This record gives sequence, structure tokens and C-alpha cells, in this order.
Amino acid sequence: LSLLLALMPTAALQAHEPTGDSFSLDGKITSITLDERGGVITASAEAGLYGKVFLTYNVTFNASVPDQGYFQGRGVGINDEGERAAGSRQGVFRREGHLVYFYSLDDVSDGRLNYCETVVDLRNETISMTLYPF
Repeated sequence: LSLLLALMPTAALQAHEPTGDSFSLDGKITSITLDERGGVITASAEAGLYGKVFLTYNVTFNASVPDQGYFQGRGVGINDEGERAAGSRQGVFRREGHLVYFYSLDDVSDGRLNYCETVVDLRNETISMTLYPF
């Protein structure tokens, strides 16, 4: 049993290292609205394939652990040709100081599925995302 417990943290860390094709984007936070249960964060960025994207994070705090919780959201992009792609996003988050880490699975209207890791910097009002299509 002690060997199993000693191996569990290592396995959890290894399971959280995505590999393969990815793309990244950096953008800005456009608004934050808070309430007792959580709030809404909106952002925009340039996203290559998807063009200009607009993102919404509807966050709900964990009542027992206020620096973490879950979220659902939407992303909409319009590329240079005027084509629109939209996606449903859902996942979990945790806050460390002024940084909030989001981990989501995204279902996009172009048929892609993405695993996404996002860092929101509340102090600098920026967002950085890495998406891993699968």
C-alpha cells in the first residue's frame, strides 16, 4: 500500500503533461464581473486558424475551497475570410495569487476537439492559452 501511495503523485503529474500538436495564443481580459458564487471573465485574442476570438468564462467557486472551482464558457472566432467558428468550453480552475489556471475540454463547430490550458493574469489583465487538438 505504501508503494502505491508513493507512486500516485508521480502518476498524476505524468498524466497532466499533454503532448503532440498544439497552438498558443495571447490576449487581453476585456471584463470581469463578480458575484457571491463566482463571476464572468471575458477576453479577446488573435488565434491564427480561428482569427479574432472572443471568450467567456462563467466561473463558480467551490464552496469548500474558494480558490478553485469549475466553469463553462463559449468561444467564438471570425477569421480573415469572415468564417465563424464557435465552441463550448467546460472545465475546472484554481487560483494562485493573481494567476488563475483553467483546464478545459472544448467542442468546436469545425469538428475539432481541444484540450486547453489557460492562464489568466488578473494583475496584468492578460490571458495565455495553449490548445491541444485531439
